[in-house]
Amino acid sequence: MATKVHMEALSPTMEEGRLVKWNKKEGDAVKTGDTLAEVETDKAVMELVARADGQLIKVLVPEGTTVPVGNVVAYIGAPGEKVDGASSAAPAVRRKRPKTRASRHHHLPNEWLRMQVSISSSSRAPVLAVAS
Repeated sequence: MATKVHMEALSPTMEEGRLVKWNKKEGDAVKTGDTLAEVETDKAVMELVARADGQLIKVLVPEGTTVPVGNVVAYIGAPGEKVDGASSAAPAVRRKRPKTRASRHHHLPNEWLRMQVSISSSSRAPVLAVAS
């Protein structure tokens, strides 16, 4: 029976992960501990590793897709093994994030993104001035 590959919580606060890159393709042999994919968490890009030996028989989530923790993203099984209902087990995809630098700051209020911070120093203690 095929082993499900779940989107794991790769950090304590992770609720979802964006699958950045598959390091293995369907049909590739995998061993426990092999890196299957790179996943962007709320803090960094981490490795999603295989928890079973076999062959990567089905990839359910394309690169660039954000998936909630716990959802199935792929299957590992014996060569030639078929996965019943793989399409119905596809994860509930929340959204695809645009590949822009600003997308990392989507949670900040617009006023914060427009702030300009300047530090001036004189013979006295440095002064921090914030202008919006």
